[in-house]
Amino acid sequence: MRDTRKSVMMKLAGKICDLLEQGNEAEFFELLGRVLQEKIPFGSLKPLGEIIGKRGLEKPGLYFDILDKFHRKSIDYGYRKGIIDSKKMRMSEEEVQKSRVYGWRAGIIGIAFNEMSHKHHREVTERTREYIVENAHWSSSDTYADKAFNRMFQERFDWTLGVLKEWAKDDNRWVRNAAGFAIHAPVERKILTPQQFRKALKVLDLLMQDQDLNVKKKVSWALRVVSKYYPKETYVFLKKWSRVDNENTRWIIKNGAKMLEKENQEELLRQLDNSNSCKRTGTRTLDKGTEEEKVGLTL
Repeated sequence: MRDTRKSVMMKLAGKICDLLEQGNEAEFFELLGRVLQEKIPFGSLKPLGEIIGKRGLEKPGLYFDILDKFHRKSIDYGYRKGIIDSKKMRMSEEEVQKSRVYGWRAGIIGIAFNEMSHKHHREVTERTREYIVENAHWSSSDTYADKAFNRMFQERFDWTLGVLKEWAKDDNRWVRNAAGFAIHAPVERKILTPQQFRKALKVLDLLMQDQDLNVKKKVSWALRVVSKYYPKETYVFLKKWSRVDNENTRWIIKNGAKMLEKENQEELLRQLDNSNSCKRTGTRTLDKGTEEEKVGLTL
């Protein structure tokens, strides 16, 4: 299969779902597997996930079951010579295989879950967390975070924010990773209002001192993305945290501020240097911020 136009993929997705609903589970997986073995762009998976999810709204038992089997199925459609250049990606062939299997699969399931969350949001979030924990891989965590929550942000903002705040405090690093990464997606898709965005920053508040490198990377990535849409609010958020003497916080700020205006980046770096100097001399500067900047310092 080489034609990955949206209309073609939608027709294929409908055929795959027809096979499932006719009781042909083996053919469902055989046809889906043939598609995924091709050199298919990640974005072309969207119609597959959307159609599966929309069909699953009315038959949740059938579709949650098949997606669970898909999650657990032993598959080998990842690394192929000529499909992905492992040297260019600076990964081993084994890691490329894992990232593509977990990422492509989480992409389809996550997009389907996004549609199914319209009526089944609790089961979607429970299964999403379960799959993230079981895969224990950045590609799975990132992809579910990017794909599964957007409709819930739109339809159940406060409830979804509550879920991600709990995830941000989870013992599992991949769940925390997903909580931090999930914040950028509804901003990039222009789902959140400015007021909702400011509330969403409370999730990142809970992760700004996290010690795990993957979590720090995803929080800083999220900050870089959201700063393109809300530069002032992101700068205020980072300035608040720049007064905290914590090496993990400093790392996140330095990497998360890269899309801000140059003068704002320089001001944050000066504040970090000042905080580090105060740490050496035993003095503190937290009381110099505005009330707006102080919000969230006590976690």
